[in-house]
Amino acid sequence: LSFLTTQENTIAPCETMNIRPVRSGDQNKKASSSSTGHIFTTLLLGCIFFYVGVMSGLEMREHANRNALEGCPDSSDVVKVGSFMSEEDGVTLSEEDQMEVEQMVTKMLQKELGKIDGSDASRPEPMRFPPTMSSFIAGSAFVEKDEFTSLLDLGVPVDKGKGSGNADVLILYNREGSLPSSHASVVASDGGQTTPSIPAKDAIENCDSLNVVLTSNPGNTAQCMVIMKHYESYQIARYMRTGIEPSRLIPSEELRLVSRGRAANGKNSLHPPKTKDILSNFEDLSNYIKHFDDVVAELKPILERVADENGSVIVLTCNKGQSELLMNFACSARARGLEDVLKHVLVFATDVETKELAEGLGLNTFYEEKNLGKMPTNEARRYGDRVFTMMMFAKVICVQLVNFMGYNLLFQDVDVIWYQNPLTYFYDTDKSGDFDIYFQDDGAHTVRYAPYSANSGFYFVRYNDRTRYLFTTLLYGGDMIKAWDSHQQALVAILTDHASYYGLKVKVLGRDDNEFPGGFHYHRRRAYMKRLVKGEEDDAYIFHMSWTHNKDNKLKFFKQMGEWYLNEKCVGKTLGEIVEDGAEATELPLVEPCCLMEPEITCYYSDKPSKTIKCKESPTIDKGGRSFW
Repeated sequence: LSFLTTQENTIAPCETMNIRPVRSGDQNKKASSSSTGHIFTTLLLGCIFFYVGVMSGLEMREHANRNALEGCPDSSDVVKVGSFMSEEDGVTLSEEDQMEVEQMVTKMLQKELGKIDGSDASRPEPMRFPPTMSSFIAGSAFVEKDEFTSLLDLGVPVDKGKGSGNADVLILYNREGSLPSSHASVVASDGGQTTPSIPAKDAIENCDSLNVVLTSNPGNTAQCMVIMKHYESYQIARYMRTGIEPSRLIPSEELRLVSRGRAANGKNSLHPPKTKDILSNFEDLSNYIKHFDDVVAELKPILERVADENGSVIVLTCNKGQSELLMNFACSARARGLEDVLKHVLVFATDVETKELAEGLGLNTFYEEKNLGKMPTNEARRYGDRVFTMMMFAKVICVQLVNFMGYNLLFQDVDVIWYQNPLTYFYDTDKSGDFDIYFQDDGAHTVRYAPYSANSGFYFVRYNDRTRYLFTTLLYGGDMIKAWDSHQQALVAILTDHASYYGLKVKVLGRDDNEFPGGFHYHRRRAYMKRLVKGEEDDAYIFHMSWTHNKDNKLKFFKQMGEWYLNEKCVGKTLGEIVEDGAEATELPLVEPCCLMEPEITCYYSDKPSKTIKCKESPTIDKGGRSFW
């Protein structure tokens, strides 16, 4: 027997470190050092005597067989009990028999040693992990990532693993009972081999519970991962070599606790809200709570009228500055024969002009000055500016109200167009599965939006206790929206906690799928966009013009794609400026003058998706951009 111990400085090269505590119900059984020697001596003597006994038994059997052949009346008389076999005794064991005896003795020895160190007594091979880890790791295996995620829907968007450096996942087994039945020996023992690769279904067959840790290495630093037996944690503690006041990565410094938003270059995307943000949110909340009962009473009959037979409402919010996109959405839906679905749309208008335009196109509206009246009327000039951030509060309260009052809802931004009724996807659980909330994949798989990368401009919510508290929490967290200039980042930040604390089931509709394309597809998946503009993507339900700098570009991109159904004479106008005096009283006064049955197609940029090949003659918008066609 030989025991090998190595001791090295194992964390010196690490620039960042993630620590993941785990907990097990098993206790590590340790024999005292003073008694181990005595037990081992006794054990060794027992094995020797066992060896002698086996040899004697085989000798007895051989002599008995020979004497029976020779006609001896009592074969036991010629056996030298307790003697070792030798050629002088007339008995010679074959090489196969000798190996069998040696294996029996070896197994017995390993079994008895297992009783000393607390490991499994029945395992025939050396253990892959030392006894010092036996209370929380009993074995390990690799499984293919794509196979694993096809068995277990994690809800997060998952990039394909095949053909990449992340093609496998590592599974650690906590105790003997969790090991896969048909692969237990190779998973638990070393046997001189590396960790085995086994089918995913077999790998998790005996797992009563499964903790999934998702990790990456943003910044490509010298990152280490620590898994430690401890009081259970469902969070990851992140350390980085940086100064006493965390800043950029400094390899010569000590490892210090940092937020998950701290990048190697020093940028922190998750700073806490400032006093002005907190006080501003206090004011918004005070006003909201003060008028809550009156608003609910006013909204109740509208929701009862708008909801479909499944208790669902399609919710949008809009101000005058974004009204052209709202009108294009309504006109494009009519052009595709989806006017019946528009009956279940409810627009939370933040000004009277938008209310009138929406109603002129047959959309249901809700407008009240107590909460929405102070919103700006002009459009945001860029993502995250003051107007953009203020409008985010309207996004929060319209969803929170509808969900709180007991309705499922589909929330979408006004820069969305439909190819077919999107609600049918979520009603078909064979397609959508059983989740509480579904998001379009934003496509930006960065730490800022980790782990869900959820796009807050298109999502479906099933009403239940979990989703009701999710959006109530988001309402309370309005200071995060103000501090981060992002409704999306604040929503993603609480999704993880609510999934962990309350079992909220979150599903993000992956960017590699084709049902819910958006800005990622527009700018990154050129082959897909060519099929889409040709009408060859029958799976698509919607298109969301996200990842776009401002409204001007959104309009141009829609027109170039052949998805602009709003007459130019209605752009930037109020109801009174579009229709003649007295026409406002007619039913749907804006449908005829504003909605086109065929889209307007205009070329702007050769390097962006376009309906016609003629756009290849246009200039580029991106530096170094190449023609879409």
